[in-house]
Amino acid sequence: MHFTPEELFIGVGHRQGRTYHIGNLGCVDIRPHMLEGGEFNFGTLVPAIQSALSEYKVRTRRAVFSFPVKFPWIRVLEVPAVPDRELSRIVRLEVERLYLDSTVDKLIDFYPLESQKDAGPGGTMKVLSVAIPRNSVAPYVELLHQARLETVGVDLAEVSVLKLAAMQGINFGDGITLVLNFNMQSTDLLLLENDTLQLVRKVGQGKQQLREVFARGLPADNLAREDLGKLECRVPSEFVRLANDYVSSLLGEIRRSIEFYLTELKRAEGNVSKVVVAGSGYWPMNLTEILGQQLHLPLIDLNFERLPNVVCDTAFGPSFPALGVYAPVVGSVLAGVA
Repeated sequence: MHFTPEELFIGVGHRQGRTYHIGNLGCVDIRPHMLEGGEFNFGTLVPAIQSALSEYKVRTRRAVFSFPVKFPWIRVLEVPAVPDRELSRIVRLEVERLYLDSTVDKLIDFYPLESQKDAGPGGTMKVLSVAIPRNSVAPYVELLHQARLETVGVDLAEVSVLKLAAMQGINFGDGITLVLNFNMQSTDLLLLENDTLQLVRKVGQGKQQLREVFARGLPADNLAREDLGKLECRVPSEFVRLANDYVSSLLGEIRRSIEFYLTELKRAEGNVSKVVVAGSGYWPMNLTEILGQQLHLPLIDLNFERLPNVVCDTAFGPSFPALGVYAPVVGSVLAGVA
């Protein structure tokens, strides 16, 4: 299950060994089930979830879910190389030592960046750690309990892209890493330096607005209009110029964000070593090339197909633009980190 402020996307999957097959995505509109003040109306939302699950005849209701979170604490930690069963305790102790806030019960999530087998006896290993106050998780957990779902994994939607990057071997320690995560209605900018998340901002519009730009500008008889309806599409090079205003606005926001961060540090310049682009699905594939050329920086395009243990049915169509989020969520849970 993947929560956004307006919708809940539901994917049904089954596990075969270490491989997880995901299909049958559904969607619940959350807006009619919100009370004044932004709280869930459990009395109406729980039946809506149960109805969606019944539609797919789900028998085993074990839930892996992700949700949006504000200002998570993210840091790459160097911890003793210990067996997997002890790693969670070590990470929790280290996070609590770092943030020194004993009054807040934290939810800790992590992903190993190195294998403890490679560290050798008495060695250390790096893990990507995430901590948030538990009270920001409570409404989602309570909702799943009331829906009688056994929660087997939790992932934070705004940082799942960092896990996906970690799974694909991205190094966050070589200068400043800029992460762009394209959502449907907005784009998240995450800026990391020295293995620590320094800045999170909303910049520019999302994938839906870009689709609308092309839908308005492409000639009615052009075959590319049909391609726009697919999860992955490629806009003909002669029409990429239609996105000039969108890209220019986005690049302006990115540059202002970098300048803001460097100004806060009172530095004249910074070493932005690379840009990581995420948000596959419902997004013109060749636009990442344009972003790379305009930013004049190495660009890494994350893709959920690079997680061999997670197999997603790609025939969902444009009604399910949250498809790409399930791979890092489920993949991280399968790796035993959520």
